[in-house]
Amino acid sequence: MKLSLVLLLGLASSLHAQGEMDRLMAMKIKHWDSMRAAGAFNKYDNANARMQAQAVGPIACVNGKAGEYSCDKVNLQSFLSHAEMGSSTKEGNDVWGWTSADGREFGAVGQTDGTAFVEIDKAGALKYLGRLPTQTVSSPWRDMKVINGYVYIGSEAAGHGLQIFDMRKLLTLTRPKTFSIQTDLTAWYSGFGSSHNIVAHEEKNMIYAVGTSRNLPCRGGLFMVDVSNPARPTSPGCVSQDGYVHDAQCVVYNGPDT
Repeated sequence: MKLSLVLLLGLASSLHAQGEMDRLMAMKIKHWDSMRAAGAFNKYDNANARMQAQAVGPIACVNGKAGEYSCDKVNLQSFLSHAEMGSSTKEGNDVWGWTSADGREFGAVGQTDGTAFVEIDKAGALKYLGRLPTQTVSSPWRDMKVINGYVYIGSEAAGHGLQIFDMRKLLTLTRPKTFSIQTDLTAWYSGFGSSHNIVAHEEKNMIYAVGTSRNLPCRGGLFMVDVSNPARPTSPGCVSQDGYVHDAQCVVYNGPDT
């Protein structure tokens, strides 16, 4: 009887967390819809606005502002709008980075309709290199992490799964390229559908997708993907007992009492 009660309470807590997350996401979507209707994401369609945003050289942080952006002892080194990074929706959400073996620095920029790639030069200027479209449909949520030069991309887009892309493809580009989701991916893993965040455990070559599709057996829990071989990702399973998981940090504990 006690065990059944604990299980019921755990299920109720899980359903409550999922319900709260769905409510918050709906609020955000409503807010973004109002911004879209007001033309907020079309700000840099005008050539003069783009030129002002891309002033030559860095913009110093003065009196709490670097150009239009609030700052605190951080200068604005460079700027690219999402439209200039190939996005038709002109909206973005997240960013991650990778440093190549020869020290070049790259960024993977999450967008509503895909992932853009940029290079950051020694002076801090951005150069647009290309993009990888979304695997299925657009979504305001996209997250990515890098392990050993491969970027792992998830999204709240229905059925998106995990895109695996080798960022070394960027090293020899001479002009911006739109990569193909059919021929340019190292692999595509479809086992968990959508996800809210992607967590990387570099030490163990593991990806953990969290906030995955709530209608699957994992119920939004921690979904594990072994990427020891990026071309052949496999899953050892998932942890669904605690229900919805929003984010995580993965470490191998080597401290006292190990």
